[in-house]
Order: sequence, then C-alpha cells, then structure tokens
Amino acid sequence: MTCTCNHISVYKKMGRTDPTNTFTLRRMFEKALIRRFKKLSQLITKVIVEDDVFGLTNTPMVQASPGRQAFNFPRSGDRVAAFMQWLNQQVSDGVLEIGNMSQIGSGVEGAWTNMYVTDSYKRGVQRARYEMNKAGFDVPKIGDSGGINAVMNAPFHMDRVGLLYTRVFNELKGITDTMLIQMNKVLAQGMIDGDGPRTLARKMNAVIKGAGADLSMTDTLGRFIPAERRARMLAQTEMIRAHHIATVQEYKNWGTVGVKVQAEWSTSGDDRVCEQCRSLEGKVY
Repeated sequence: MTCTCNHISVYKKMGRTDPTNTFTLRRMFEKALIRRFKKLSQLITKVIVEDDVFGLTNTPMVQASPGRQAFNFPRSGDRVAAFMQWLNQQVSDGVLEIGNMSQIGSGVEGAWTNMYVTDSYKRGVQRARYEMNKAGFDVPKIGDSGGINAVMNAPFHMDRVGLLYTRVFNELKGITDTMLIQMNKVLAQGMIDGDGPRTLARKMNAVIKGAGADLSMTDTLGRFIPAERRARMLAQTEMIRAHHIATVQEYKNWGTVGVKVQAEWSTSGDDRVCEQCRSLEGKVY
C-alpha cells in the first residue's frame, strides 16, 4: 500500500552552523543568568566580610546590608537560620525575579526568563513556516498571516508557550533550591569549624562558581555541579527545547503529518566531555 500522506524531512547538518538560529539568544540568556549569580556572589562576600553580619571581626562597617552583626546571635544555629532566610529573599529578588513584563500565554506571571522563551519559540515557528514553504507545502508565509505576533496569539501556541514559561522558571528554581541547601550545609559546617568571614564567603561562593574551595560535596553520581554551570546548561537546553516544540507544533497546525526528525549528536568539544559522549560525536539518529 502506497502512503498518500504529505511528508517532510527537515535536517541540516550542524557542523559549526546553527540550524535553529538561536546561538546568540542562548548566549544572551546564559550571560543574563551569570550576571545574576555574579551579583549574588558579590553580595554574599559583602555581607559576610565587609558587613560582618555574624560578628566574627571588629572591622568598622561602611554601609549596612542587612546590618552590621545582624545575625550575631549566641547560637550558631540561629545565625545560620537567619542568614539563610535573608539569602533566600535575595535569590527570589535577584535570580528568580518576577516583574510586570509583557508575555504570551499563562505561565508564571512576569518571570524575567519569559522573554527568552518567547524569542526562541518565535524562531521555531518562523523556521517551520520557512521549511514548509521550501518543501512546497501550501502554507502562507508569516507576513501573510499578519506577522509573527499574530501567529503567536493562536490558542495552541499560547498554551505551549505558557507551559514553557512555567517549565523554565521551575527548572531555574530547582537550581537555586539545590544551591541554597548546599549553602546551608556549607555555612553550618563553617560555623562548626570556626571559619573566619573570608573563608566562609569563599566556601559559600564556591557553591555558585565551583572554584575557590574544596567543598567535598557530590551528588548521587559522584559529581558536583555548581549553580552557575547548571544555569548555563539550562540556557542551552531550554532555548533549544522551546524552538523544537514551536517547530513541531507549527507542523501539526498545518497538517504536515509524518514529520521526520533527524538529530545529530554534538558535544561541546571540551575536556569535560566523557568518552561515551565523545564516541557519539557527529552521529545522526
């Protein structure tokens, strides 16, 4: 029996090109995340070392934030609890910032990450239209449909984007939640060990950057992935995910059934790549 369905096979050898056209966007998202973690790291150093919030030194304070010796309680446990409560608020205000921003869909309202999700999704929709036009399908170009914003207002796209908003925000929150748990452990142990303010700040910031102190901290797979590196991974994977979901959804919208997807295994090419992944480099599935 001969298949009478329309099929489209979309594939472009990646090599050193960027088929999704999201490289610049991914880099922008990555840099925005790093800036926020860097600001948090600088703030931790300031309040522990300069502001001496634990009352570990007698150095005069120039500017209070949250206040000189603000957490200088008799019990170390109270010091840790108070500091972590303050730090959690800084993470919420900085890394997980929620504001009044325009967005599509009904995801987490105003999360600063939404703008990057929207941009990547739009590029996926535009890529799908381009590929269908190139393959000869009777599909209007984006301009003939009222522009990309008009296309994005369709209910099916709004629903997908809303889910992506929530997913990215929750993934980032998962990173910060893990970071805060690790910092809590580091701070508590530092208090037990009698660490000075600079040592404490260095160990706390190592949870973010993964450098400056040996924390002897690993996950169930024997790894320690600092928060900033996990954020970089988030920027890469979630932008590609948004682009992919948008592309496939647009194919479905126009009845382009039997879409064939070919994916090339591509590593970062650095010394962090394991042998198993390196052996798969360039293979197409």
